[in-house]
Amino acid sequence: MILVLAAIVLGLPTAGFLVNALTLGKLPKLVVAWMGPGVVLGAFAATVVTFVAMLTRPPSQRGITVVFWHWLNASVGSAGGVAAQSGFNANFSVRIDPLSVLMMLVITGIGGLIHVYSVGYMAHDRSFNRFFAYMNLFITSMLVLVMSNTLVFLIIGWAMVAFASYALIAFWYERKSAVAAGRKAFVTQVIGDVGLVLGAFLIFLNLRGPGGRLLHTVNMQTIFANVGPGAHFHQGLGPVGGGMVTAIGILLFLGAAAKSAQWPLHTWLPDAMEGPTPVSALIHAATMVTAGVYLVARFHPIYQQAPVAAGLVAAIGIGTAFMAGVIGCTQHDIKRVIAYSTMSQIGLMIFAVGVGAYSAGMFQFVTHACFKALLFLAAGNVIHSINDEQDIRAMGGLSRQMKWTFICFTVGALALSGIPIFAGFFSKEELLGSGLALGPAVPWLWVIGVSINVLTSFYIFRVVWIAFLGEPRSEPAKHAHEAPSIMLIPVMVLAGLATVVGFLNIDFAGFAPITVFSAFLKPTLGVPSQHPGNLVAGLALLVGVVLSVGGVALAWAVYGRRSISRELVPRHLPWLYQLSFHKFYWDEIYDVTLVRPVAALAQVVRAVIEPILVDGAVAGVRDAIATMAEDFRTFQTGFLKDYALVFFFFALLGLVVLGLRLT
Repeated sequence: MILVLAAIVLGLPTAGFLVNALTLGKLPKLVVAWMGPGVVLGAFAATVVTFVAMLTRPPSQRGITVVFWHWLNASVGSAGGVAAQSGFNANFSVRIDPLSVLMMLVITGIGGLIHVYSVGYMAHDRSFNRFFAYMNLFITSMLVLVMSNTLVFLIIGWAMVAFASYALIAFWYERKSAVAAGRKAFVTQVIGDVGLVLGAFLIFLNLRGPGGRLLHTVNMQTIFANVGPGAHFHQGLGPVGGGMVTAIGILLFLGAAAKSAQWPLHTWLPDAMEGPTPVSALIHAATMVTAGVYLVARFHPIYQQAPVAAGLVAAIGIGTAFMAGVIGCTQHDIKRVIAYSTMSQIGLMIFAVGVGAYSAGMFQFVTHACFKALLFLAAGNVIHSINDEQDIRAMGGLSRQMKWTFICFTVGALALSGIPIFAGFFSKEELLGSGLALGPAVPWLWVIGVSINVLTSFYIFRVVWIAFLGEPRSEPAKHAHEAPSIMLIPVMVLAGLATVVGFLNIDFAGFAPITVFSAFLKPTLGVPSQHPGNLVAGLALLVGVVLSVGGVALAWAVYGRRSISRELVPRHLPWLYQLSFHKFYWDEIYDVTLVRPVAALAQVVRAVIEPILVDGAVAGVRDAIATMAEDFRTFQTGFLKDYALVFFFFALLGLVVLGLRLT
């Protein structure tokens, strides 16, 4: 049964992509409008059945490996005719366990709602069919990534996601900015992919089983059984904290950082806003940017053996979260504000999985998928209504014309800010509390983490007050209208989820918070080694809520009541404002240190090396052959006597040589 369900989950989005692609856009738009979202929602239904079927099993039996076909089977390690040390097997197999099913539910569930929304948002686009082909391909790629049980197909899914994201970000390829943004995202991810592939090779070449025998395996369950702690623990990649396991952890995180837009591979994410708004919601809420969080959580046995690598993960995560929060406070593009919010929230998730709070990080992933998709799609309603305007300074007063969108966006803002009783409150406070108990440099990283609450509440309610309240600031804003039902209904469903999904992590029977979700993931991820005490947890919760509310109050004071001047920071701390507005100048730094030197080198190659060396060498060969041809042309006289004389000479020479050989 699980085999059939897994095949349906993977097969439906794949079929949607293939049908759309192979018909070359000839399908009627109505068919595509039903098929595009339908295959993803069908995959979601199959995932729900899989989830229910898994819950009927005892917790210890909830990890199921399904082999679809035997792709590559070879023996390695043999020497001198001796039997091989191990059998290398790269079958196409998937792993159905609590972690993968959780990812599948979010990818197909939230992704399905985004597909439904896209039917209305892209209704008048002339490339409607191509859009849904790419969207279905993206869902397929993410499912391959999170379901794969081997390193080979994990990497294949990882690369497919990079291509699909490029195609979607650069979807409006008539715009040079869109093509540049897609190329930037692809190149950045390929840099990260190098780290992932090198880490996988190091695992394959160095993993040892009992007795020190090299395993040469790409099966992830075999890898984890011989690396992570447990009854069958072997130091398969060397001692705890050793150079090999640390190097592997860092290389794997390089791939995670590129996908999840973490420093220093973060600059592609804001530019990805060049794609259609549903693409932004799909990439930044439910799928690609969370792949890095999934990767660290999935490979947690390695990070448990590599404390230096795990500490690096946590530090980069919290640093990126803080940096992105600061940048989000000064941006004017509504989608870019939400994009920097995504970078910040993903940074918190990376921090959580870095310190070992895996279930807390994954719960933040679930709640974030709901409220971030909600914010992007509600912003899409606004953009769609006011002639594709994205600058919040040209909005204002939209709460009157777009009442339901305003309510839904505000719900998303409350959830993002971590205001009780909304979803972000439950996940973010659990995450920060776990960081306080487990994190390196305690309590300093926690202090940075809770300070992000102020930034988050401030920048998102800054958008609420500027875009939705006050008076309209442009003619399109005066004539804004509510979104059609096909776009509004998915937004309202997401608003409902952003309100109630946090309660999934409460054990109502025992009135004990944050137990249900971690219990569900325990068979795969285990539990943190320690928790904050009741007093510490309560104090951390209180501090987090106060700072979140404080951020909302600060935004109201600046943009609502206007009792604090908007020019306070630009006037008195201009360096801080410029640092935030110019995104810490990372694009400029990369331009000076990487782009310009490479471009200058290319100019030198084009102006000097290519014409002088390359073209000169080719021209030299050409001239030599031409000279030889001119010389040989002198033998072509056209007189029979000349040819007979040459023939006689060489025949005589041949006889002489033959005679010498015979003697």
